[in-house]
Amino acid sequence: MSGPRLRTVVADTSALVSLAVPRADATYDTDTAPDPLQYLLTSCDVFVPPEVLTELRALTQYQDVHDAAATNVLAARDYFTVDDPYERAETPDSRPTFGLDGGETDGIVLANALDVDGLLTDEFGGTNFAVIHAVLQGPRIVPTPRLICDYARNGHMTTDDARTLLATISPHRSWGNSPYVAQLRDRLE
Repeated sequence: MSGPRLRTVVADTSALVSLAVPRADATYDTDTAPDPLQYLLTSCDVFVPPEVLTELRALTQYQDVHDAAATNVLAARDYFTVDDPYERAETPDSRPTFGLDGGETDGIVLANALDVDGLLTDEFGGTNFAVIHAVLQGPRIVPTPRLICDYARNGHMTTDDARTLLATISPHRSWGNSPYVAQLRDRLE
């Protein structure tokens, strides 16, 4: 990320799936091109609430790129920590009502409890971004497309690699018409 290095992060389901799409996309070769999920899992400590595993398992029932991406994330289970936020003394006993799905809500509660550097999410459009911003108490919001662009800015991949990743992920994750993603892509030097 621009600014302080991202050393600890809580990731929600959608962000992990987005980062795993390139390996699941037959047109993208992660043997020769950057694998953003691998970058994340080897560059910082990643935490997820149990609900994220439940949501990933639910995605594996489909037969599409999302199924393959979720399967890839689950196969990388040794590289992230599952932590139940509601088993901590400093958190509520049950899920608060933020108007978000369970994985996002639990991710926010966990991010606040662990005081991680960031919450990795695909929620960068609409009202969910504002809700997440309002309820995070310290960690910064790290939208997945921003993470990819920051990998290029920080020298972990080329700007061409970042553009290719955005182009590969976009059609599968409804990023194609996003003004946010367009601005990030345009600002890659």
